[in-house]
Amino acid sequence: MTAPARLPVPREAPPVAWPDDQVPVLRNRPVRIGTETARFSRFGDDVWHIRPAHRDPHVSVANLNFLAFPEPLRRQFRAVMLAALDHPLPVEPEGRQRPGQQIGIGSFSNLACDLQLFAHWMHGQCLRRIADVTGRDLDIYLRHANALDKSPMRKADALCAVRTVWLFRPVLPAPCRLVSDFPWYGRTANELVGFRARQGENKRPRIREATMEALLAWSLLMLEQIGPDVRDAWHEYTLLSRGEHPEQSIYSGGPGPRLRTYAESCQRNGSSLPGKVGTEGPQINYGHVLRLVGLDGRSQFNHAQKRWLAQQGLPVAPDSTVGTITGKIHGRPWREAPISIAELPGLWRRLGAALFVIVCYLSGMRPGEVLALRRGCRGTDETTGQLVVNGYRGKGFDRTPDTPEKAEPERPWVVVSVVHEAISLLESLHDQPYLFPAQLYTGTLRSSTTHARTCHSINRDIADFAAWVNQHFRRADGSDPIPEDPAGNLNASRFRRTLARFIVRRPRGLIAAALQYGHVDTKVTLNYAGAPDTEWLQDVAVEKLELVLEQINEDVQSLEAGEHVSGPSADAYRRRVTEAAHFPGRTVVSPRSAARLLASTDPQVHHGEGMTCVWRPETAACRAARLVQGLPEPSGPDESECRSTCTNLAFTDRDIASRQQELRELESARDNQLAPQPLRDRAADRAQRVAALIHRHEHPDAEGVPA
Repeated sequence: MTAPARLPVPREAPPVAWPDDQVPVLRNRPVRIGTETARFSRFGDDVWHIRPAHRDPHVSVANLNFLAFPEPLRRQFRAVMLAALDHPLPVEPEGRQRPGQQIGIGSFSNLACDLQLFAHWMHGQCLRRIADVTGRDLDIYLRHANALDKSPMRKADALCAVRTVWLFRPVLPAPCRLVSDFPWYGRTANELVGFRARQGENKRPRIREATMEALLAWSLLMLEQIGPDVRDAWHEYTLLSRGEHPEQSIYSGGPGPRLRTYAESCQRNGSSLPGKVGTEGPQINYGHVLRLVGLDGRSQFNHAQKRWLAQQGLPVAPDSTVGTITGKIHGRPWREAPISIAELPGLWRRLGAALFVIVCYLSGMRPGEVLALRRGCRGTDETTGQLVVNGYRGKGFDRTPDTPEKAEPERPWVVVSVVHEAISLLESLHDQPYLFPAQLYTGTLRSSTTHARTCHSINRDIADFAAWVNQHFRRADGSDPIPEDPAGNLNASRFRRTLARFIVRRPRGLIAAALQYGHVDTKVTLNYAGAPDTEWLQDVAVEKLELVLEQINEDVQSLEAGEHVSGPSADAYRRRVTEAAHFPGRTVVSPRSAARLLASTDPQVHHGEGMTCVWRPETAACRAARLVQGLPEPSGPDESECRSTCTNLAFTDRDIASRQQELRELESARDNQLAPQPLRDRAADRAQRVAALIHRHEHPDAEGVPA
């Protein structure tokens, strides 16, 4: 049997009537504002459109197609799916899931596929009602599911779908109820198929430094230099297409009078006719001529009018262009000719991809959270003055679409100014409600008023952007400006983990979040975006743990090789590194455990530029300086407030090698006769202090001599 004897047989549920064929299937689900309720799918329809009930505008949700079910069972499984849409998922007898939780809209397509397997198996077993399935039949289905040519995870999902049918039995008509005990009681679906899930492991690879740095750098170039030209060309094209361009005011009447006025204007100004590629050279682009005279989509030139224009002796340009080129790269225009109409759609998408990279990567937001951003999302925190982007969280079982009566509160992300600039340019590219609308140039049927770009499409555009840069620009050595990433495609889902690594490692530990990436305070990184984001903190913890373990290994090897350490915290440095080296290690099975392990492993030795901080809050000069200024207390060293007199400092031979290079640069600046005297004096003073530091390190007996 599928259940042990100790499991009581559930009491029979009261009778439930069949739903009427005209019942809206989303009657108990909130739908996105702007959805036309008259077009809601009904229970009797063979195809259900459930996309409006999904919270995220960027997600493309598959329809539920009941024609894929065997005809005798089709109505019964429609009733099961309606019950799952109407009601929270009941708690299993084993109590594994959260009570009151509804099945997410995005999960229904998978549930439908799993129920199709069950329905076709029933049809093959000549079972005409769900209520006819017995416990023995379920054991047979278990063997059938295990024999399928599918992954263990999909097999487990197929078994979970059968349990879902059983759980909704109290709200189903009698023919749709599984009358057996709870299927396969006492064993999880994973156990039934022999699948061991690996919990908590982040399998997304980071993007390597050279690739990410180049991708971000070229995205910033698109924002600052290329983007405005693309925007202006797009605006000109849009105005011409609508007949609203100022230069179209000279045209009136039908195609003939407008064409004569246009030809006279070209002759008077010495302008060329717009062209397009032909078999024997450039040909007149009559479609763009229609656009120029304000008739785009409203009329056509006849053969006589086209022949007349061709006989006017006007030169024909190689292409049909809009806008002008003002942006420069390395002091030269980024392209020689204006943007052609044929190129404009691709450039628009590539610009959108570059702006997405800036917003997504430099904010730490999830891709879906960025794609769901709406016009007007920029803001400033009234208390701190920090720049923020207001959006909505991208994960959580309780997320539902906003309704006129209830809306999910916005969540702020603290960002740097360049993110605001990217959003400003996005808002100037179109007038749609979402920053990344579902369609402008694309052929999708998803409305831009209620839908945003999908993650798949934006990833495709990022790859196209990188390929376009590599095709049209080269480095000085002839290599690709954006080198290929060994781990594969530049998917946006890899940005957060890559950002966590950069923040921890470049250029100096967590300080990089405040310095290189412009976050206002290290506290923003540790309490990212002003709101709890445990996954982000776990990603940072994993990267920090890897860095700490690598540094411990390097420090121990250097000490064993005879590295000299000087400074007031030299003894503390040796002790902490030696004690940390005795840690035997522990297996990290999840990002969450990395944070706990980091707390017990980190020796709090921070390597900076030409110095090492053996962190002790009570003696830290940077902490005291911040408190005097009324700034929040740091959780670690703040190198921007570092003082040479701090007793937390230690200097390794590696630090001194860096200081020796610094000394050579300062001495060169000191001896530069072309430099202003104040700068030479400042360089001389700093050179003297650095030389004294190096001398004390190389001559331990002089360590007490003041700098």
